[in-house]
Amino acid sequence: MTVEFVLLGPLLVALMLFLYLAGRVVEAHDQVDSAARDAARAASLARSATGAQAAASQAVSADVNGWCSPPSVLGFIPGSQAVTVSLQCDLNLGLTGLAAMHITGYAVAPLDQFVSRSY
Repeated sequence: MTVEFVLLGPLLVALMLFLYLAGRVVEAHDQVDSAARDAARAASLARSATGAQAAASQAVSADVNGWCSPPSVLGFIPGSQAVTVSLQCDLNLGLTGLAAMHITGYAVAPLDQFVSRSY
């Protein structure tokens, strides 16, 4: 009985730590994708390129609270039909003692062709 516990105890602890780490990574990817989607939507509603960048940055800061760099907003040019947002984030893996993990989020939102914009 004691031998089995000594052998299986560390394996069970390692399994629980792995499940914790996998859950953190999946949740972080979901949060970054959600922040990129919200930023693309906010940028698509803006009427100028600077307004699009400001709206995207505000949406990202509201969603992920400072662990992402400012988003890159592309496609806000004359004749464009969509705005693209790229987001770079670093996740601190916390209890596991590992280094930070780099996560990229990407989203596209259509621009309304009947709204006047200044380019």
